[in-house]
Amino acid sequence: MPAEAGAWIAPKGGQKIITSIAGTDGGFRFVEMSGYFEAPVIEDTSVVFAPWGQRHFDPREGWRGEATLAAKRVLYRSEAGGIVAVQAGALWTSRPEEGCSEGGGEVRLLAGHSFGRTGFANVEAASRALEGGCESERLDLTVGYRPGENWLAMGQLFVDAPREGDEVIRAQVAVVNFRPSGRGIQVGLRTRVDGGAQEAALVVGVWGRSGG
Repeated sequence: MPAEAGAWIAPKGGQKIITSIAGTDGGFRFVEMSGYFEAPVIEDTSVVFAPWGQRHFDPREGWRGEATLAAKRVLYRSEAGGIVAVQAGALWTSRPEEGCSEGGGEVRLLAGHSFGRTGFANVEAASRALEGGCESERLDLTVGYRPGENWLAMGQLFVDAPREGDEVIRAQVAVVNFRPSGRGIQVGLRTRVDGGAQEAALVVGVWGRSGG
């Protein structure tokens, strides 16, 4: 599941988050790689590229991937720290449902609230559609807390709900340590909370500027 960076526009110079996940699902190992690359283009508008891939060692699953390329635009800001944005763009998936093509689109509504240096909350609701009629929804919830100037603790919930098929719900907890250079190192755990067979997986990520 692709990484997301919230309703806020990335700072000048852009932002990147590269995440690796390794775990066990149904007795078979799997590894995932995801990226989030955002570059501001004009005030309150940025371009977002989010690729994702998974290698599952169950021979029935194999490899699959997806990617989105989209524009994000801030619609509203409040003096109290609230923000609302919309993101829309192209979607590609390597394993579409029968009767649908690999290409389509995604529209995402993002809303967040900043608590200054203390933390933030962010919610994102996405609607996705592939050519041929396959549709799905996603909901991502993130709460972040800063216990110190160079530390960020996060709790996240990811809901993937296809119109046809089983709903998948994952929960993730992680901490990020930011170095003096501005680069962050993320370590955490992710697991399914919908009764699926997947066990807790290790999450390791790197945060930084797009050009660094």
